[in-house]
Amino acid sequence: MIKIAAIHGSPRKNQNSDTLMAAVIEGMGEKVQISHIYTALEDIRPCTACNACFKEGKCIIKDFMQEAYKILDEADIVITATPVFFHSVTAQLKAFIDRTQAVWASKYVIDNSVISRKRRLGFAVCTGGPPEEKSYFDCTLKVLDIFHKCINAKLAGSITAADVDRHQIKDREDILNQARQEGKKLIDMYKNK
Repeated sequence: MIKIAAIHGSPRKNQNSDTLMAAVIEGMGEKVQISHIYTALEDIRPCTACNACFKEGKCIIKDFMQEAYKILDEADIVITATPVFFHSVTAQLKAFIDRTQAVWASKYVIDNSVISRKRRLGFAVCTGGPPEEKSYFDCTLKVLDIFHKCINAKLAGSITAADVDRHQIKDREDILNQARQEGKKLIDMYKNK
């Protein structure tokens, strides 16, 4: 069974980025086990830059992230979805990403990683309200690439959808079909790695 960590960055559940992620997961087929992390609904406090992870090799803040590290550790594929806010990820997702500083510190400073160093695949899902400009998603994808590298996941692909203020994802069968195809490709890539 292929284990998927589905990280939802939107503060609004079941809206555009979640709908697009659901289509990617649908394309993966039935032989996957999915752990959903809704960053807006969990108790995830921001990183305090206390540097305890540089000494302890783990984050000392006791909140949902302790469970999230386990989910990331077990994941074979990590899919991260977010609407674009000011050309980047949402505040809720950014807090989650910042807390993976403990993963980075445990790998590179302590040399005793909080999550296994197994190679994972990553995939990014981004939605944006305005019509797309050429570079609209660039900053967001850069943040997600670095995040996936931190958790030992190669960002194998992404799907972006602009103009969702006027055209909701649920009504756009073309982009939903593209997302399903991306999910199928991601599973095939994982099986053939």
